[in-house]
Formats: sequence, structure tokens, C-alpha cells
Amino acid sequence: MLRSHKKMTEPDISQMNHMKEVGISIPNIFGSLASQCGGYENVNFSIKDMHNQVAKQRRQLPDDLTSAMAYLEMLAARDRNLFYSVEKGREGVFRQIFWCDGRCQLDYDLFGDVLAFDATYKKNRYRLPVVIFSGVNHHNQTVVFGAAIVSNERKSTYVWLLKQLLIAMKGKIPTSVITDGHQSMAIAIQEVFPNAHHRLCAWHLMRNATSNIHKPQFTKMFTKLMLGDYEVGVFEQKWEEMVGFFGVEDREWIADMYGKRNMWATAHIRGKFFAGFRTTSRCESLHAVLKRYVKSRYNLTEFVQHFQRCLSYMRHREDLADFKSSTGQPVMQTHFQQLERSAATIYTWQIFVLFRSMLHKASTLKVIYEEEKSSCKIYQVSKFYKPNMIWHVSFHGEQDEFKCSCMRMDSIGIPCSHILAVLGFLDIAELPKSLVLRRWTRKAKEGISGYDDMGGLMEDSLAISRRACLAHWCKQIMNEGCLKGDIFNESRDVLVNILSCIRTHSGDNNMMEEHAEYMYEDLAKNGSTEIETTRKPKRCSYCRKGGHNIATCSMKKMDERTPQFDDDAAENIEGEDYSFVDAESDEYVHTEWFEEEDEYLDSSRYYEQSGGETESSMDYDSGGANDDDDEAEL
Repeated sequence: MLRSHKKMTEPDISQMNHMKEVGISIPNIFGSLASQCGGYENVNFSIKDMHNQVAKQRRQLPDDLTSAMAYLEMLAARDRNLFYSVEKGREGVFRQIFWCDGRCQLDYDLFGDVLAFDATYKKNRYRLPVVIFSGVNHHNQTVVFGAAIVSNERKSTYVWLLKQLLIAMKGKIPTSVITDGHQSMAIAIQEVFPNAHHRLCAWHLMRNATSNIHKPQFTKMFTKLMLGDYEVGVFEQKWEEMVGFFGVEDREWIADMYGKRNMWATAHIRGKFFAGFRTTSRCESLHAVLKRYVKSRYNLTEFVQHFQRCLSYMRHREDLADFKSSTGQPVMQTHFQQLERSAATIYTWQIFVLFRSMLHKASTLKVIYEEEKSSCKIYQVSKFYKPNMIWHVSFHGEQDEFKCSCMRMDSIGIPCSHILAVLGFLDIAELPKSLVLRRWTRKAKEGISGYDDMGGLMEDSLAISRRACLAHWCKQIMNEGCLKGDIFNESRDVLVNILSCIRTHSGDNNMMEEHAEYMYEDLAKNGSTEIETTRKPKRCSYCRKGGHNIATCSMKKMDERTPQFDDDAAENIEGEDYSFVDAESDEYVHTEWFEEEDEYLDSSRYYEQSGGETESSMDYDSGGANDDDDEAEL
């Protein structure tokens, strides 16, 4: 605990930084290091020293925005397709930043037909909105296309973001877009993606129905009308009946929803491809995953770093899903075993599970009428014991194409139960190609240039592999070499010699002597007499030179004989706190530290100290396009 004995060595700092990069807190890192050393009393530093080291590293960095840009530049050196863009206002004030890597662009090229995005708050130190663009991949998993941190949620901000997305994605416009209904988002989508179909989140609509009408029974009927597979005429009839029954014809919200019915009612958006999206719940679940990686106290640089780590985890899950889909065969569970087996060889596992549920439903249907026309055959499909429920399936023999009146194949991309019932009626054992959407298959990524290169060697991949290899063998040496004294002595001497040779070869002998000194001092403290401890020569605490001490320092005596002329400067020096000056480096050590959740200054203090706006003074108005020039300082 003495100050002269407390010091973090370079390996300790490196290990702390590596563990910190994966989101481990400082107290947990300290506990892990203590476990490696055999107890807290054997660690040569404290938690406060670790916090001070982190603060020292942070002070050595440039401002947050410049540091984040430098990190993105480093990623761009590894990934030549990485795209990022920063918009600044007057006098260089930060407004927003957007970025996406090469993998995001490849995923968007394959799965960017459906785009969902919304904003979430409090995921960074500045409490600025975070916008994440996402979709769904061939495993029915959420996939990220890009991310942004913005200063406000005005129309101009979303227009800028969508334009940056278009630039990064080589101009590809999504077929459908799903949002929570934010007015600024809707205006920006209409301006940038005029041909995309904008769908409103069903969950947000149900919540709005509850808050505007205040009648649970109305919310229940509204939900059924919103998600029900009705014809347009039936929808209009039921809407009038519902509005009249509850007497809400004069409500402004009711009129607004009816005017936007082509953005939320299934009856009006049938045939529009949404890949199974009905709500932005995927965005909400993505926020839950992101919360495990990104803390609200992170600054901009840390947010980008840990967000990329979250992306890496999501892509690892996709690799696991690829492996699961490529190995093994599922057990057949339906009466249409030939069709089921055919789909099992085509679809990924998650999509096959959805397809099999359609097969189960097809067993409850029957073909009640067949009509042949000049260009196709029409089959009427009905449900057992429900003769009023009838669907029409058309079959074009020349194109080997099936279409159903429910249009779920066009909306989801998976054959509906009505078409599957007709396939069973016709004794078709193999799924026709016209009913297979490539984005849901195992071969969705085959033949796409770029995916095979994403796992290639990076600039530091060899160093990472070598580190993992050496760590593997060193762990085995630690486990085996500590059991007996003679084996320990031999292992220690061999490792010290190897390290000495490495440092000599790299020209860094001072660091080797420093590590050897601490190693031998620890052994001496524990009673070992086999190694003689070596000490560095003492230096004068006044002039920092060796060979004498402060009592015999000639420079100190010369300074004492020199007259002092600047009395004010002397008073300032005497009044300064030097109680925490490092005896080895004369460097002031910042000793202020906080608990894990309060490690950093809160956002209001940060803004006040940096001369920016506090949270209370920042305008998060999302009402429209007014005050576009207002800026929030990062």
C-alpha cells in the first residue's frame, strides 16, 4: 500500500485495456487480476490506480469527436468499404454522424428490401438520440444496416440521414419502410423514398388507440380490424360499424387514422412485401441487445467501439444459424412429408419452421371446386366446417406459378396454407421454384462477392492469432508450473530468459529490467532466498539525477543561493497541491474516481464544463421542420 511500491506495469495496463474493451467494469477487472495473483494483497496497485490510468489515457486523446473519427479511420484502413459521414454546424459544432461498415452494405444489398428504423435515447453520455437502421436476414434475425447519433429529431436531420444511407448503399431504395409514425420520419421518407411503401408500427397504433379513446374494447376491435385479413369492402363496413358503435366519429384521431389506412390496415396493404414485419418490435429487441454492450455513460468514441462489438456478436449468431441450417435433417411432422422434406433442403432452419406451420394449417383445408380457364386453373379452397371462408388459388401451368387471393406469398415470401393445400391436392412433391424466395434460402449469400472476403486477414490479424497462441501455452505453463517448487523455479527462469531475449531483440531492455525487478521483489517478500533482488539506483528527489540525494545536491544549494524576484509566482507554487505527484515521473496523478455507475461526470456537468448546452437547454422538439438551424454541441 505504500506509494513507492504501487505501480501498474505495462502488461497490467494492456490486460486491463483488453478486458475494458469487452465491457468489463474496473472493479471486476481488479477482481480478476487479484484472482490471478492469489489475492487482493498481492496486487501492486488499487482500483483507484486503475481509474487514474483510464483517466490518464483519456486525457491523452484529442476531443471526443476527433477521437471517434480517428477510430473510424482505423476501421476504414481494415475495411475499405466502410462509410461514415459527419455533419457540423456553425463554428464546427457537431450535429450528427452516420456510419456503416462493408458487411452492413452487403447485408443491405441482399436484405434491404425492407427497412425499419426508429430513435432511442440515453445510450450515450450526451443523451442524444441514436438512430439504427435494421432489417431481417434469411434466418429471420435482425440485421443492422447502419447507425447514427443525431442532435435532434427534426425533418432536416432525417432527410440528411436517409440521403447518407442512399449514398452508402449505392442508391438502392427499399421497397417498404416501417417506423413508429414520427411525423419528421414520415416527411423525410416521402421526400427521399417517394416510391417506398411506408407502414406504421402496429404496436404503437394500439398504444395510441388506448391513449386516445380510453376504451379497452375499442382497442381490441381496432387491433382485430388492423391485422385481420379482410377484403377492402369488408374492412370499410366493419370500420363504420366500429366507429358508430363507440360514437367516436368526431374524434380527430379517428379521422387521421382513417386517412392513413393504407399505411396500417392489412386489407389495404395486402401484396406489399414486408418480410413479416408488422411492428418495430425488432428495433425494440435490438435496443435490448445493444443495452448489454453500450452504457449510458459512454462518450461518442466508446459508443462506436462497443456498437461495433455488438455487431460482431450479432454476426456470430448468424454464423451459428448458418451452421445449424447446413447440418442435420429435421424430423418430418406433417402429412405432406414430400413437400416438407423438399422445403427442409431449401430454406434455412428458422424459415423452415415457419413453412412447416403453414403445412400444419394446410391439413385443415380442402379444395372444394376446380375451374379451368384459358390461361390458368382456379381452385377454391375452404376450411373444414367453415364453408363461408373461401380462398381462390390460381395455377398457371406454363410458368408453373401459383397465386392466392390472400396474397400472403407476396407479403411474406413464404407459400400460404391455401397454396400448399392445392399442392397437396395436385400431388406435387417438390416445392416449385416460383414459390421460393431466394432471400429466405440457405443459398441467399452464395455467389455474392464480398462475403467470402469479410473473414479475411486484417492488418493485425496475425498479431491477434499469435497472442491467442502464446496465451494458450502460457496458461498451461501457469497451471502445471505452480504445483512444485523445482518445476516453478525452472519455468520461471526459462520464461525470464525468453522475455529477456525478446526485449533485447526489440531493443527494449529497460522494460525487461523493470519487470524483472518487480518479479524478484515479490519473490523476496514471500520468503524466497534463491533470487537476489536487484534495485534501481536511487535518484535525487530535487534534480532527478543519480549518485547523490537531496542533502548533497549541488543544484539545490545553487538554487538556494539564487535570489527570488517573483514573489507572486512563489506564492502560487507554494499553494499548489503536490501531494499526489508521482515520485518516479513527476507527473500529476488524477485521484478523483467514482463508483462503477457514477464513474463519469453527469451530462449536465459535462456540458457546463465544456462550455456547451446542458440537457435542459437542448431542444428535442420533434414537431416538424421549424428551427432547423438549432444545434446541440457535442
